Order: sequence, then C-alpha cells, then structure tokens
Amino acid sequence: MTWDAIDLQILARLEADGRATHAAIAREIGVTGPAVYARVKRMEVAGLIRGYRVDIDAAKLGKPLTAFVRVTTRPIKVESDSIEPFVLGEPRIVECHDIASEDTFIFKVRCASPEDLRDLLMQIRAKPQVL
Repeated sequence: MTWDAIDLQILARLEADGRATHAAIAREIGVTGPAVYARVKRMEVAGLIRGYRVDIDAAKLGKPLTAFVRVTTRPIKVESDSIEPFVLGEPRIVECHDIASEDTFIFKVRCASPEDLRDLLMQIRAKPQVL
C-alpha cells in the first residue's frame, strides 16, 4: 500500500501529539475531519499505525536514572537456562534488545538511584547465564 502526502502529514501530526483530534488535524492540513478519520482508520487497518502510547516522566515515578546495560550470555542448551524469565519479571528492565548473531542483549533500565542500579547490575551478574 502506498501513502500520499496527506497521509504523511497526518502521521507527522499524530507523532507529535497522539491525542490530537481528527478535527484539529484536519484544520491544520486543510482537509475535513471525516477524511482524516477515514485515512487514520485505513492506516490502522493496514498496520502502519500500530497503536498510541503515553510518554511517562520516569523521574516523577521515582526512577530518574535511565541506563543501557550490555549483557552477554552463554549459549543456552535448554529453554530453562534462558535469562528471559528474569528479564520479564524485573520491573527496572523496561526494554530488552537482542543483538543479532551474538549472545548479547542491551537492556534499557530505569532505576531510583545509582545504588539501585548497582543492585540491579549485581543481580544480573549473579545469573549463571551471564558471562
């Protein structure tokens, strides 16, 4: 499916403010509200728009420290050796990215303090799968 200039303008506006109303977008780009609605629906159905998110200020939740942690693991022989259950259960790990063709991950973590980060790093390093 191809996307025209109006679709791209709508996407840019939604990226800037996911809560923008169709009417407001329509006024900004010079089309009707129903036209914006139809185009947004078409982009959602096609999977171009996958969802809408909230941008949270982690500092206001008591987690002002964001860090990226590189973790190299041993190749697993059985699924029970996976580090995945720890990652899924650890609320300070907010993203996990697998580095292709390596047994390496990048974790995005949010912690309350440098001490909290050190505690998390110690827990990660204590896992038998971690090198």
